[in-house]
Amino acid sequence: MSLSAYLHTIDLCVFYYCRASGELKLLLNRREAEPFAGHWALPGVVVNGGVQDLSLNDALERLRASDKVGFELAWSEQVGTVGDAFRDPRCWSSSTYYLAIVAQAVELGAHQAWFGLDAVAEGRLKLPFDHNLIVAAVQERLLSKSLYSSLPLMFLGDEFSAPEATTIFSVVLARPVLKTSIRQRLMKLTEAGYLRETGRKKQGEGGRPQATMEVLKPGEIYFFDRSFAD
Repeated sequence: MSLSAYLHTIDLCVFYYCRASGELKLLLNRREAEPFAGHWALPGVVVNGGVQDLSLNDALERLRASDKVGFELAWSEQVGTVGDAFRDPRCWSSSTYYLAIVAQAVELGAHQAWFGLDAVAEGRLKLPFDHNLIVAAVQERLLSKSLYSSLPLMFLGDEFSAPEATTIFSVVLARPVLKTSIRQRLMKLTEAGYLRETGRKKQGEGGRPQATMEVLKPGEIYFFDRSFAD
C-alpha cells in the first residue's frame, strides 16, 4: 500500500455466557489474509473503499451477516473509535468497535472459536493489531453499564429465573451480588413493563424448581435509578 493508503474497519466484540464454565467468552476468527494470517483476531470488515454501506450500522449488519459472525445478536452498541499510524503494519488505520451479546448457543464455523474473555482482556492471549486493548475497553463498557442497567440480562435470553439473574450479574461485575438487590431490580423491571412472571418453573441448581420470568421488550435495556456502586 502507498503512504497515502488508509483503512477504517468495524470490529466486533461478541460476548457469550458459557453456563458450563460459568464465564464470559469472546468470539474470535482465524485470519486468512496477511498481515497476521493464521492468527486469532476480532471479526471485522473494512468500510472505506468500494463498499456499499451507507452508514456504520449498514457495515455492522454486513459484518453480522457474514461468516465472520453469522448469527443473531441479542444486543449491540458502539463503544469507541481508535486510530493511528502504528496499529496496522500496512498503513494509517482506524477502527470503530462495538460490544455485542449473544444469548443462545450458536453453531460456529471451523474458522471461529470462543475464548475466555478475561484471558484476552488481560493480554494473556495475544491478539494482532490493538485488539487486546479494544477487548479490554469493551469489557470495561460492559462492566460500567451493568452497574446501573439491565444489560447483563441480555445474556439469559427471553426467559430466566431470579437465581440465573443473580448469577449473571455476579459474573459480569466480577463480584458477588446480593440476591435481594437483584430481586429489587427484577421487581422494578416488572413494574416498568419489561418483565412478567410466566407461571412456569425450570430446574435450577440442586434440582429445585425455580419460577421464571419472560422478557416483554426484547432488545431493550432498562436504566435503574441506583447503581451497584452507590
